[in-house]
Amino acid sequence: MNNAVATPVQSACHKPGHTKDPFETHCWRNESLTNPYQVFAAIFAEAHVHDFRKLVKKLVSSASGAGVYKGEATGDVLLYMKLIRSLIKAAHALKREKNSAIVITRDDLFNKKYYCSHYVSADAWKEFPRHLSEKEYGNPYLVFQKFFRYQSLTNWLHCWEQVVDGAFCGDGSFAPVAPFKVHSHLAKLVEAAHLIDVREDSIHKFTYRHEAVE
Repeated sequence: MNNAVATPVQSACHKPGHTKDPFETHCWRNESLTNPYQVFAAIFAEAHVHDFRKLVKKLVSSASGAGVYKGEATGDVLLYMKLIRSLIKAAHALKREKNSAIVITRDDLFNKKYYCSHYVSADAWKEFPRHLSEKEYGNPYLVFQKFFRYQSLTNWLHCWEQVVDGAFCGDGSFAPVAPFKVHSHLAKLVEAAHLIDVREDSIHKFTYRHEAVE
């Protein structure tokens, strides 16, 4: 008889991927989105970019042995886990995009219309990227390319689940390999996806056609 106790991630909604739900959005939105730009929009309607950025840092730190994660309720963390899992999959669908549709000049680096969301509660200072280089800020798609060069989609999904499980253990037994790099890549991913949502949502949300990306 197997008495193993499921981890929080294993207990969460985690059914095998289905072609009709390529980004696994149904378990948190009750809707299967097939456009990665719409996935970004839905994710940042749930929480601000700085909320994701802060949570990722805390979870990676806890998973690396800093102690059991203390913060949002377990249910809230599992919701964030699903959101970021969908974000990783949506970014993977766009990894072959070479250039942003919006060209940012050096004079526009601090123009908040290029980095701050339209929500009334948005805080321009908190939404400004903290982890992107100037080049990545100008073309956020570069982040997706680097993200999946570091490791594959399958490995990233496993790594992210490992981070969340490890955060609830806090003893380092689930620590990701090279936690500093994992945190850096995840933080950049969140910020890049947010910039694309802010700048390009109205351009692509009704025109993108999903195709499987290997």
